[in-house]
Amino acid sequence: MLTKPAIKGGDTELIKVINRFNILDAVRRFEPLSRADIGKHTGLSRSTISGIVAGLLQEGLVCEEGVDGSAAATRGRPTNLLRLNPNAAFVVGAKLAMHQVIIVVTNLRAEPLAQLVLPIRPWRLGPEAIATLLDDGIRAVITRAGLMLDQIAGVGIGLPGFIDSEEGISYWSPILAADPIAVRFSDMLRQHLDLPVTLENDANLLALAERWFGHGQDVDNFVVILIDAGIGMGLFINGDLYRGHHHIGTEFGHSKIDRHGPRCRCGQNGCIEAFTADYAILREARKVMDMPPADDEAAVAAAVENVIRMARGGNEKLQEIFKNVGEILGLGIANLINILDPAKVILSGTNMHAMDLIGPSLHAAVAGSTLSVLKGRCEIILHDWNDEVWARGAASLVLEGLYRKPWSSAVGATIEITQQPNTTRVS
Repeated sequence: MLTKPAIKGGDTELIKVINRFNILDAVRRFEPLSRADIGKHTGLSRSTISGIVAGLLQEGLVCEEGVDGSAAATRGRPTNLLRLNPNAAFVVGAKLAMHQVIIVVTNLRAEPLAQLVLPIRPWRLGPEAIATLLDDGIRAVITRAGLMLDQIAGVGIGLPGFIDSEEGISYWSPILAADPIAVRFSDMLRQHLDLPVTLENDANLLALAERWFGHGQDVDNFVVILIDAGIGMGLFINGDLYRGHHHIGTEFGHSKIDRHGPRCRCGQNGCIEAFTADYAILREARKVMDMPPADDEAAVAAAVENVIRMARGGNEKLQEIFKNVGEILGLGIANLINILDPAKVILSGTNMHAMDLIGPSLHAAVAGSTLSVLKGRCEIILHDWNDEVWARGAASLVLEGLYRKPWSSAVGATIEITQQPNTTRVS
């Protein structure tokens, strides 16, 4: 059963929004469904389901297709089965990484219709130029999908850093600015496209992808740890993506493991990321071997690959570096398990390919530092996604918002663009 049961009292509109979301999500996840099946998955009453489904049919979000021929159905009057109408809405998702930009157009089921990969380094361009680049790329991939701009219900953008998704502000991102500059990036892109734009931390996109397509479909409390150029985290609690009071929470990579530890790229010392990210691995590797400088993302990735290869070849000093990376990550994960008691911790990201070097010490640290009452009860999963999933996660971000809104206000809504400056230096 889904985790947002019918609410007996409180605000009527809020109750309707929650129930509408539950019904649409049940149809998406388990289609084709009868109305009775929806009741089993959501716990909603027959009258509530009938009223909301009638509205969804009228709006064209769901359609009736075929007849339920099960034994239970044939004993009474045959019932029509419900499916999402995949062409009821189209959205765009984009993921900005240090070495590429991925843009995808999806339908209401988050099924990709067209994709564009731009092998560029956006961090060299600056925010305004990146917004212009995204404008061109989004228009191109929409055309590739055979659609028009006015058929797009919204755009989701993911990038690493400290992101306020509610306000559409990046307070710091290695892609938008090297210094701590607050960038109203959603507003920038809205001014180009005149479409609703949602900005999100990339680890949260990965968590959304797990919820929609991956290992988070069957549980409501889980953690996704992103092991990449940096260390990120996405968190689902009671079936909802958790962002915190200021919408910038769950920065697992910047939780402190040793306040006297090495400098992190966030400017503080002793962060988990400062021990475990790509740049941390190279910092430690340079202490035991000569290495050429790595001045950009491609050079860093190549250097890390070389360190991994030599560690696998028997270099014990390099093996010790990866053992320490695993131990630090494992201690951090054990802390999360002790605090949150999640059903699953899902590890993903580009550095998953080094898990043979990291994994043994990671699992040992988790086992040794998890409370005895929780030991062995949280499933730790390794899940290596392809690049497309990031952009699909961004598209899912937009779709989740649409699921919660009356369709007349979600599609084709006019966006009021604020006239505030787009960048503000953070003191």
